[in-house]
Amino acid sequence: MKNNTNITNASIESAGLPKDYKNAIAEYIWNGFDAKATQVAIRFESNELGYLQQISFEDNGEGIDHSTLNRSFGNFLDSIKRNSLKRSSYTRGKKGKGRFSFSLFATRATWKTRYRDVSAAVRAYDIIIDRHQKETYEDSFQVEATDQQPGTTLLLEGIFGLDAAYLTSDAFHHFLAQEFGWFLFLNKEQNFEITLNGKPLSYQQLIAENEIVKWDIAGDDEHAYSFTVNYIRWKENIGDRYYYYFLNAHKTEIAKELTSFNNNAIDFHHSVYIQSAFFNGFDQETVEISRDENLFSSLHQHLVFKKLNSELRSLLDRKQKKFVREEVAENMLTDLLNKHILPTYTERPSDQQRKTTLLLLLKELCIAEPKVFASMKSDYIKAYLGFIDLLLQTEKRSRILEVIEQTLPLAEKERMHIAAILST
Repeated sequence: MKNNTNITNASIESAGLPKDYKNAIAEYIWNGFDAKATQVAIRFESNELGYLQQISFEDNGEGIDHSTLNRSFGNFLDSIKRNSLKRSSYTRGKKGKGRFSFSLFATRATWKTRYRDVSAAVRAYDIIIDRHQKETYEDSFQVEATDQQPGTTLLLEGIFGLDAAYLTSDAFHHFLAQEFGWFLFLNKEQNFEITLNGKPLSYQQLIAENEIVKWDIAGDDEHAYSFTVNYIRWKENIGDRYYYYFLNAHKTEIAKELTSFNNNAIDFHHSVYIQSAFFNGFDQETVEISRDENLFSSLHQHLVFKKLNSELRSLLDRKQKKFVREEVAENMLTDLLNKHILPTYTERPSDQQRKTTLLLLLKELCIAEPKVFASMKSDYIKAYLGFIDLLLQTEKRSRILEVIEQTLPLAEKERMHIAAILST
């Protein structure tokens, strides 16, 4: 049966659909996971010349409930997912735009779906949208499903501007690993998987550092909860912002909270996964997420959670400092020196010694506050270093640490390093 909607081709085209086939395909993978799938299988067929005949996305999710079609396929820039304010990695839908992404490279999309109705029977039917008539969709009669497992297979036909080489390229697989690696790791215990023509998508190659620590944290009643914290630093940017992911004893995410390092300018790409029975009393339906990016209010007040947050911040602070000291500081120092920010020095031994001291100080300051020195204007850094250089030439040398502490917060280890440099 053909159904008219209140949308038009023009409104869809002007609404910001993906312009790149990689993003369009990612939309359909996310749609599968939005439907509570654990497996998304991408399959494609091509002829001997490499031209694609069709692409399919098969998931084992809940399927598309026929009773919701008017709300899901009948609306645009609105969706059932949109009504939830819960901060969850399991809902990534973009107001219903994803279903139209096929129009970038295919002429027809057919959703073959199976869902469990109110009587618990598994029903099957098809939904069809044509590229040039996106303001309508056609649904078939419902029948009893021969396969009693719910799920959806999206079949894209009439492929144009895209051949098999795109989908088998290293660049495409790398994109998918960046987009979904953090999510597959989050749900690895639930056996979440993406496959391309039967081959599982690998993301482990993007992990630069991985460490697992275990903490026992007690509350007011002195009852201690055990936490397993899995820290990952990624080699590159990922498809999510940088979060703490909180998982219960069943290793299912119940909420996520931004870390304090999302605005870093040093490529510190990271995720932290925290699993504990402590979170069993909370779930995605009861956890309250506010619109201003804060986490669930009730849990924030819990003493154990406050202690956990403090430990997590300390862990990430140590990891960032280690990353900056080992991999970033030298490059930052080189970039700053290329901007000619140091005072002018002669070849006299006293001048060269002062230059060495200033360079050591600058490196420690870059480690202490990398964001500051990555974003501060060169003129300001030049004036700041010029002032310190003047103090190095006077009896006020011992006051330099005091001056630095008035402008930059220093951890004890950084304070000790700077004090050692100045005492040399």
